[in-house]
Amino acid sequence: MAPDLAETWAGTVVPSWVYRWLMPLAWVAATTVSLVTVDDVPCAEDPSICAPDVAFALTLVPAFASLLLWWWQPRVAAVAGVVFFAAQVWYDGGAVMTEWVLFASACVALLVWFAASRRKQLALTADLPRRPVTVPAAKPVGLSGRLVVAVLLLAAGAAGLGVMRWQDQREQVHLQRAVEQTAVAGESQDGELVLKLPDGNRRVVSVLDDYEPGAQIPVLIDPADDEWARLRVEPADYTHWYAVAGGAWLLAALLAYRDMRRRRARRRESWTGAGLPVRVTPDASTDFVICSAGGTDVLAFLSADLDDEAADDRLFDAIDQLDDDEPDAPASVRQQWLQTVQRYQGEAVLVGELAEGSWPTVLLGDLALRPTAPLRAPRRTPWSVEATASLPASVNVDPTNVHLEFRLVDPARETPPLPWSVPTERPSWWYWPALIGAVLAGLVAVAWFVSVGDWVPAIGAAAGAVTVIGFVGDALFDRVSVSANEVRFRRGWSELVVDWRSVDSVEIHPHWVALRSGRESHQITRLQRPVDVAGVLEALRLRARTGLPAPSVRRRLNPQALVDVLFLAVCVGVALLVRLA
Repeated sequence: MAPDLAETWAGTVVPSWVYRWLMPLAWVAATTVSLVTVDDVPCAEDPSICAPDVAFALTLVPAFASLLLWWWQPRVAAVAGVVFFAAQVWYDGGAVMTEWVLFASACVALLVWFAASRRKQLALTADLPRRPVTVPAAKPVGLSGRLVVAVLLLAAGAAGLGVMRWQDQREQVHLQRAVEQTAVAGESQDGELVLKLPDGNRRVVSVLDDYEPGAQIPVLIDPADDEWARLRVEPADYTHWYAVAGGAWLLAALLAYRDMRRRRARRRESWTGAGLPVRVTPDASTDFVICSAGGTDVLAFLSADLDDEAADDRLFDAIDQLDDDEPDAPASVRQQWLQTVQRYQGEAVLVGELAEGSWPTVLLGDLALRPTAPLRAPRRTPWSVEATASLPASVNVDPTNVHLEFRLVDPARETPPLPWSVPTERPSWWYWPALIGAVLAGLVAVAWFVSVGDWVPAIGAAAGAVTVIGFVGDALFDRVSVSANEVRFRRGWSELVVDWRSVDSVEIHPHWVALRSGRESHQITRLQRPVDVAGVLEALRLRARTGLPAPSVRRRLNPQALVDVLFLAVCVGVALLVRLA
């Protein structure tokens, strides 16, 4: 595949940030708007609001599926969003909520985008030269973990309905013996209401509505059970078990379908197919990287295993060791790891569709890599593309010529004036407005929720704002500066100070530079010219090698921590002012 065609193929992919981040945020926004704008009708005025409702419980299944499945099954999540919108319109008697219209429209647009993306990917690869290859028969899969979990989920859903039936039967026994009385409402706290009965006894019941102290409320009392009491307008509701069972069965169905796809991709007999030339490289994430043949353009990631379980274990054990322990391992051991990994990289053929969501088999010489999950493209954000979690560059050198000490990059002849701030891509212009907007929105939300007495949503709003502030602040305050003696990584809440004497090697990867220190690897990302940066860092590392003991890594507070702490402090102050006002 030519580089321009590989770039075109990558351009057809639906950016993962759209469905992994934007759509969940859209769901949260739609839910928040619905909760804020819905009319709060007391149960006393409309008893049907607090009555058990099977239809409402069942609509919760697609509602939460359209939030929780975006990272694992985005297409199912989009379908669930459309189903939930249709159920919501039916449930409300045709009433349409604008926020859910927008969310459902986005789900439909995504489904169309997914279909168009797959069609374009298949069209781009349809005319590529292929050659007939024979795929050997796969070994039986046997009872997989997915099927075991699916069966357990089916049993859990059935058990939940059994518990609901038992609770309903027990409730009916109480209702048959119950007598109605008029109680006086007392104090209410955290959904628990104290009732004073006509005989002077007191009962505590869980309630949904707010009741003024002194209000007279019709209640049902079981003379044979001093612990049982129900408000007439708030009967017991156990229909949430329908939602639990429906969610468990939906998840079981998805796991069973995934297992079926895996079995279909592992045919029990040998077969002949058209193979597309590609290049395969093991990735430190334990996936295999699919690149264009003869090139370095990363097309996709494929989770796969080998027919030989022992060989499969040796491969991924070698990947783990190279990724974690290589600097401390003897050269002979490291050579064995390198030879193991190198056996599973090189020119190969892909049998099947080169498209997201397909389950292709990859033939690497006499080895067959069987898919355990669908092919996926590199994940994207608006400012970056997922890079391969590369193994050290030494994987690509001759394994017969491995030395105990080696340099992965050539040192630069000249270094910039020190201290030097490593040049990285700066965040987009909208990061500062986003940071200010998150702070203001968080403070307003906290103040509003506290003013109406909802402390839990107020805490949730503060936590959500801190998450957004942290995400945006990480990009704004991220810095890497170097001096003759140390490297400073300013990330998150802390600033990491690494002495040059503790840095074992400087490794260059396609999209970043890594400083390996013992078992730790410190990455510098968002680099425009990683080769030049790596050369400067390697020169400074070599200059600092005095033979003296290296001090331990130190941590200091980052300005990001100050921003978060100040925001939380202001939130607490705003909450106290609103509460005391």
